Amino acid sequence: MRNKTKVYITAITLALILSLVLVSMETAAGSITLTPTTQAPGGSVSVGGTSFGATKAVGIGFGAEVAGSDANMAYTGTGTGPYSGRISHYPIKPGSFVLTSDTSAGGGGGIVSTYTDAGDGTTTWSYDGTVMGTINYVTGVWSRSSTVDVTGILANYTATYTRYQYNVTPSAGVTSTGAGAFTASITVPTVADGNYVVTAIDTQGNRAFATLGVNSTIPEVLPLGLMLILSLAAVVVGSRYFGKQNKIENRS
Repeated sequence: MRNKTKVYITAITLALILSLVLVSMETAAGSITLTPTTQAPGGSVSVGGTSFGATKAVGIGFGAEVAGSDANMAYTGTGTGPYSGRISHYPIKPGSFVLTSDTSAGGGGGIVSTYTDAGDGTTTWSYDGTVMGTINYVTGVWSRSSTVDVTGILANYTATYTRYQYNVTPSAGVTSTGAGAFTASITVPTVADGNYVVTAIDTQGNRAFATLGVNSTIPEVLPLGLMLILSLAAVVVGSRYFGKQNKIENRS
């Protein structure tokens, strides 16, 4: 019985160690923490990330994953490229982007080429699987190259991808440090109370998640500058009020 017990304990211990290893492998791409973990709509939340790519731009999505698509996108480029444009929603989920070029309406003989997201910021050509383009998950900018000069041949560029329900990427942009860490402040969108997934993504395809509780009954915290102004005003009013009281008491 004792030997069997030891075997069971050893097996359980090994299973626990294996599960911890697997968890660490799954989270090795990146991790984020939210401060606070519950906030009201319109409130500020600090997002801290680690284990992302070194000196990479980081985008932050809020809420559920949503299917996105664009057609007849504007683009620039000459010769063999790169030809580039931008999708209308970003950041997007790494590995979800598919770009299609159709020259049927532009005198190119109706050639259709597809460029599929490899999950690391590059796209592969459907013809032979070579890397022929890029996708920036944070800014939504895409590019593709050609094996021949296609100057003057109009193409209809369409794209499908997975975006996030609300875009809260800071307008100033966020870049990770050389150690792959970053800190960003986001504003909670106007949403119903509940739990929402916050997703951080870098241009290399690293991604991490955390859950934020949204509670509209949380009192709104005034900005620090406004709090200082109100405090100073209270001091001035108070000093004048009590000063007048002292003068009246002295006269009596």
